[in-house]
Amino acid sequence: MRTLLLMILFIVSINGGKAQNTIDNFYVGPYEVDYRGQGDINYRLRKGIDLYEYYGLKKDTIIQTEKKITEPLKNGIQIDLSFSMPQYSKGYNDVFGLDISWKQHIANLTYLNTGLLGAMSFGKYEAIGLKENMIEIGVPISIEISDIRKHKASIYGGIGVVPTYYITTKAENINNAEEKEKLSGIFIAPRLDFGGYIPIKHQLIRMGIYGQYNFNCSNKDNIQFKERIGRFFIGINLGIIF
Repeated sequence: MRTLLLMILFIVSINGGKAQNTIDNFYVGPYEVDYRGQGDINYRLRKGIDLYEYYGLKKDTIIQTEKKITEPLKNGIQIDLSFSMPQYSKGYNDVFGLDISWKQHIANLTYLNTGLLGAMSFGKYEAIGLKENMIEIGVPISIEISDIRKHKASIYGGIGVVPTYYITTKAENINNAEEKEKLSGIFIAPRLDFGGYIPIKHQLIRMGIYGQYNFNCSNKDNIQFKERIGRFFIGINLGIIF
């Protein structure tokens, strides 16, 4: 009797184990699913199923992702702040300027810049015992090579000329404040620019360096012009494009 009871329990446990391992098999769309319970799922593509035929797709179907293409800047307003100083002059002449220009795309990678420049210079020359302040008003014109786009960083190079009218507002002796001769006139400054454009949020920031050489056009005393205004200037600028 005891042996019979053990055999019955053994048969029941085997059947219970089989019940726990039961796998439900069914189809979902083009897939065959093996389901043992929540979280225990196995699936595979049914045999003989072609997804192109099942979903009515053409075999030459190409899936493309749209790429955002930005156009080159056609035109805009450029506002630059600048600082420059002369090289090889007998003293210093710090020039602070504001340049507002119209930028026009005229050819592939080529822009024409025209505008108005206002600047103040503050000079001190120990060798001739003079300190002075000047106002400069110029009309910068330049050709610039660059690939300017609103959402793309790029570099630029430019060549141009800046006809400038200058007038001394203050000139005095360093030691005793005695007034000195005030210069005024016109100079022409060929100029080279180099720098880059950096997109920040929705604006283009312009940063660069430049060099220019001033040719005196109205004052016959070129030695005095060189000592008081300077010939060769090196500067930096920082601007924004609208």
